[in-house]
Amino acid sequence: MTAAEQIFSVVRGELYERLPALALPLGKLRCRTAAVQPAGTDGESACFAPGFLEREFCAGSDAPQRCTLHLLLHLLLGHPEGGRGKDAALWGDACDLAAAMVCHALLPEKPEAPALFSARCKLQAQRAGTAEQICRLLQAEPDFLTAEERAAVRVDDHSLWRASAAYSRPKQASGEAGTGWQAMGKCLPNPLPDKPIIGTGTGHAAFAVAPDVQKDAQLAAILHELSEVRESRHVSGDEFQYAWYYYGLEHYDGMPLIEPAEGAEERRLWELAVVIDTSASCSRSLCAAFLGGLAGLLERENLFFERFNLHIIECDCEVQNDTRLTTLAELSDWLQAMTLHGGGGTDFRPAFQYVDSLIEAGEFAHLQGILYFTDGYGVYPELPPAYRAIFVMLEYRYDDIDLPPWAEKLVLHAQKPKGDEAWI
Repeated sequence: MTAAEQIFSVVRGELYERLPALALPLGKLRCRTAAVQPAGTDGESACFAPGFLEREFCAGSDAPQRCTLHLLLHLLLGHPEGGRGKDAALWGDACDLAAAMVCHALLPEKPEAPALFSARCKLQAQRAGTAEQICRLLQAEPDFLTAEERAAVRVDDHSLWRASAAYSRPKQASGEAGTGWQAMGKCLPNPLPDKPIIGTGTGHAAFAVAPDVQKDAQLAAILHELSEVRESRHVSGDEFQYAWYYYGLEHYDGMPLIEPAEGAEERRLWELAVVIDTSASCSRSLCAAFLGGLAGLLERENLFFERFNLHIIECDCEVQNDTRLTTLAELSDWLQAMTLHGGGGTDFRPAFQYVDSLIEAGEFAHLQGILYFTDGYGVYPELPPAYRAIFVMLEYRYDDIDLPPWAEKLVLHAQKPKGDEAWI
């Protein structure tokens, strides 16, 4: 057994452990050396350039694993024999993109290359997951993906495909059970999950929504927790003793014995940051429900001081808008005519970075926490902020699988609205 074969045996064993569902096709896959750069498949085997496996394995790289999986996916998805009658370069890019999407579903890469991430999100948005679908998309829109995005998925050499036995075989009919590699490929996951797109892709849409006012006791309790004790500038009826005031007016020639205090210490909201997830994953109706629940609470009597510092921040994969409100009258006017901006991918990090910049600029003096209204699909910051972060979600549509340990979650009870219109 050659050194390359020994290394390939180790790599295959590692994939066994990580992907037990692929045990059968991995067991069938064999390794050989060929004139490819750096790897390829002849329709039956995984082929590697001389020295590639040895060099990458000794360097501690995961390239042998990912390259082997990529080649196996080509076989399981029928890519070598599917290119007959198609432009070779276009079909090759489409196959690499399809393999990359399934590879990500099986072995998510963290951190993912920005160009690969961008390409994957674009394809998910178009519901294009198979090589045939991607090929048609690229043929119809040659500029759909940038040259950098196409290059990011080119893992292997396709020069052996046309010379392979698989290429000359009759194409398997649609719906046929099939044998060989494609029959074993039924264990592969759907590269187009039901999860909405997260991360990149900025939206520029603007939508007017009307809030459906709701109230939630848990949310109200959290808002009270975020409040602080300050002096309110009005007469406190609970503390001021009117009897002594009027006694002085009557018996001491109009001189009161006690003066009303200019204010009283009260616990109310003074500063608050509210972030609205306006990404493509959050429909207009979902955002309306968020804002409706918030509106019902913020307009409650005695929740805010007479003047306050409220920032309502709209964010998809970047901060789209920030509205600062200081009075209940301003809040009411904004709720009546509010327009949300967004429609792109979801990334929670820019909103936290923006709030941090507001704190550094002195826009917040003692910010206790932020409310982030979202469906939960997105990229979270790795490190906790210096303030509480409460992610508010609606029970009929949310995902908390990636919620970090430092984040707080509040699931509101809400009825699913009729028609869940998407942003785009």
